[in-house]
Amino acid sequence: MTAFQPEVLSEEEVEQLLTQVTGEEIAQARELSLTPLKEQILFEGVPGTAIVRDSTGKEYIDCTAQAWTLNSGYCNPDILYTVAQQMKHLTHVRYGYPTIPRIKLTNRLSELFPGNLRQVALNNEGGGFALEAAMKLAMINRPGASTFLTAWRGYHGASLATIPASHYMPYLTRFTGYGLEHYVKFPYPYCYRCPVGLERETCSLACLQLVEGAIKYGANTPVAGLIIEPIQGPGGMIPTPDGYLAGVKELCRQYGIYLIYDEAQTTFGRVGAMSAAELYGVAPDMMALTKALGGGFPIGALLVREGLKRFTEAEEHTTFGSNPVMMAAALASIEVVLRKDLAGRAKRLGEQVTARLEELQDKYEIIGDIRGPGLFIGIELVEDRESKEPAFERAIAFLEIAMQLGVIFDVDMPDIAAGLPTRRNVIKIKPVLTITDEQMEQAMQVFEICLQKVSALSDEEKGDIMQKLMAQALPT
Repeated sequence: MTAFQPEVLSEEEVEQLLTQVTGEEIAQARELSLTPLKEQILFEGVPGTAIVRDSTGKEYIDCTAQAWTLNSGYCNPDILYTVAQQMKHLTHVRYGYPTIPRIKLTNRLSELFPGNLRQVALNNEGGGFALEAAMKLAMINRPGASTFLTAWRGYHGASLATIPASHYMPYLTRFTGYGLEHYVKFPYPYCYRCPVGLERETCSLACLQLVEGAIKYGANTPVAGLIIEPIQGPGGMIPTPDGYLAGVKELCRQYGIYLIYDEAQTTFGRVGAMSAAELYGVAPDMMALTKALGGGFPIGALLVREGLKRFTEAEEHTTFGSNPVMMAAALASIEVVLRKDLAGRAKRLGEQVTARLEELQDKYEIIGDIRGPGLFIGIELVEDRESKEPAFERAIAFLEIAMQLGVIFDVDMPDIAAGLPTRRNVIKIKPVLTITDEQMEQAMQVFEICLQKVSALSDEEKGDIMQKLMAQALPT
């Protein structure tokens, strides 16, 4: 098939649409947008790398992979070529129609993860939709059960159904979502800030008793499923301790509950393995995933162990959920991750970065805890190591300083109490897995500069940061 040429627009007009913008257009868009927009206008990624340029030409080393999604780098050439070829054939079909990319992707996903997760449902939205599909399927397979257990500071999406499943952020989120009565929360095993005040070496995983208590006493209706991030992402980059997931799986088996992993962030190499299920050696009944699956294109997937009842046509579909372009992207993304052994690279580079951070921890009292694995790294900043008071304002200042110095970092989601933030003090290092050793070293040099600068912030400067953030958070 020959290459396409525009018919209504000229090539010059297309180029102008995609590459040129005026100050007036920017100001108007900021005024019209219902959602907040960041200051930097990202414009161009260097193919296959961790480098992105903004509309002024400034370059950044991106240690966020744009919401931990671009594991194979910006504008990965293999993914782009595959997408371009698919767009010559077909760009849209209704959900029920199979396409060649959909057939191949369904088969490929059924081979990648432990636990006989061979049944597949795909969507064009991401992990939130995949989790909703998991909840629907759990209720189908356990008739009469409509309650789900979710963890403290979990994050599972921003739809009306997944907001109540996630950590509640009053003040920042001005509604609770629908179906709050269908969720029961249990403490996540956050060893640095143990919910029951014990030490990891001697606790005997007492937190599992809290999960069982939620099942037995917290729910007023039968429980259909337990949803958990095997390694918590937005809540603070927190790995579950050894033995915990196996204990949760046994509780689910004992009480007839479906174990559902939210692996939106942890699949396709980021944790030094293809999934957290593989890393821990504990497979769920269902796994929701997204982000790196599409290599930058929107797609989500639900994988389910064999033997469960499936959906009817009316129970699971979306208009664009069978989009062959995103499925072609996913096919290429999977092969790039596997053939370049990006999981192995994440493991090796993650170990190096963690060792460097441990050296910095000896120099800077502000570093309270360092968490991995792989390139799924969180550094918790504290005002005092004894009290572990979160260094919220310093963490926010850290991001701004790093951005000025050409590195993009991010932090965990906030906790809000009495109208004020009480958390958001974990710096995340989650770059594209193709980041070079030299780029990672440059990012770590900037990291130390930021530590030096934020360690010296005065109480007055911290107060100014808090005031500015609260003003930005106020609804308008």
